Amino acid sequence: MNTCLYCKNETSNPKYCSKSCSAKHTNILYPKRKTKKLCTVCNQSVLSYRHSRCKLHHEEYMKTRFDYIKELTLEEYWNKKSLSNLHSSSKSVHIRALARNNFKDLTKKPCANCGYDKHVELCHIKPISSYPETAKISEVNSEKNLIQLCPNCHWELDNGYIVLPEGFKPSL
Repeated sequence: MNTCLYCKNETSNPKYCSKSCSAKHTNILYPKRKTKKLCTVCNQSVLSYRHSRCKLHHEEYMKTRFDYIKELTLEEYWNKKSLSNLHSSSKSVHIRALARNNFKDLTKKPCANCGYDKHVELCHIKPISSYPETAKISEVNSEKNLIQLCPNCHWELDNGYIVLPEGFKPSL
């Protein structure tokens, strides 16, 4: 019998008793390299090699990274180089994604229509396609125009089976 190089238990393996012990021992011998990159804002160590900001500034950036987009009109946003060649339905997908990103807390609440709480979707009460291209994204994605619905209620709303009163906001 052999002795594990990490935990000193007996093993039939020549060096380690498990993959876990092997990994732990290797990490002690060859620790991960520390990144030498510095935050572009405060010159502290960055979060990881992929980032250009420290933890504090990265969190601030993540909270505000889409703020400038809110003040663009639909036309200005859709004419951006990355979106200009897309079909109009594909462009609306990006507007919905911005809404989901800004109102994540609504998706944690139950359906405003039936109370189902396993899976809800963020739904525009007034469809994106009904807005003129001069409307601002902040208007289209305003909290007054968004509601959380289960997939069934969402489909029913989109197909006219349920109608929400003008300015409806659930009391949840």
